[in-house]
Amino acid sequence: MTVASNNRPKRRKACFLVLLALLLSPGRILAKDNRCPGVDDPPPPILTIDREGLIRSLESLKDEEGRAVWKTTDETIQAIDDIFESTPRKTKLEQFFQLLSLIQRQLPRERNQVVVHPPSITRVLLAAKVFTDPSFPKKITAVSLTNDGSKSSPLYRVEFSSDEVRFPINGGKGFASWEQGMCQSAKELVFYPRFSFRLRTARNSKNLIVDDFDKVQIFGQFGTRGLFDIDLAYVDLEKVEFIAGTDQGKVTARVAKREFKENPHSGLFRLIGRLIPNTARQRIDW
Repeated sequence: MTVASNNRPKRRKACFLVLLALLLSPGRILAKDNRCPGVDDPPPPILTIDREGLIRSLESLKDEEGRAVWKTTDETIQAIDDIFESTPRKTKLEQFFQLLSLIQRQLPRERNQVVVHPPSITRVLLAAKVFTDPSFPKKITAVSLTNDGSKSSPLYRVEFSSDEVRFPINGGKGFASWEQGMCQSAKELVFYPRFSFRLRTARNSKNLIVDDFDKVQIFGQFGTRGLFDIDLAYVDLEKVEFIAGTDQGKVTARVAKREFKENPHSGLFRLIGRLIPNTARQRIDW
């Protein structure tokens, strides 16, 4: 009897978690094999980089103390080609993070903090052509990399020229996917001051992982259809894993606090809506 009594709280907890999963993911059980309009559209174009211009911009990139952050070698040139000329081609979003990862590997660990400012960082991003809209990198006022000692990978922080910067995904068309019983559509990335993240390579693959996101949200049409109908406009981005050799990624997100401030939801969903993140595999670019 004592053993049964001790196990009862665990059983209640397990049942509660199952109930939450059913509440938040009914579409996984009842989803039909439907296709969203635009889900099979061709991916956005991958822009050809100014290779020599990118190398020159990297060589002139210095931190706020005037120290160089890049040294051109045969290995770094090969790495640039792997990022921007690989077959199949990497998406612009993956190229952006892969380029940061390459710069990160150039820096000795004893340099606890590196901060770069425009115009040097702007020239690097424009030469790399990782943004279809050249006005976006011009809104970046600083990029810092800090070895804070709290985790194995350094922390990146990006500052912008305004309190909210919205980046239209796929030229404003967004990306669509069928999940949880409805057509989900990611339309914009929303950045806030002190946007930050960490970069690392997956342990058992060549996948690049970007996680520990803060101050960035995805705006679009999300939710569930089935036992419960839930509509969401804002989710917090938590983790992205780029699947090597594809334009796909595994994206982990959860309901954003902003969602509850701007849109009506039931008391129950307000209570549990942020407890369980959702991970989905989908085309990922910007």
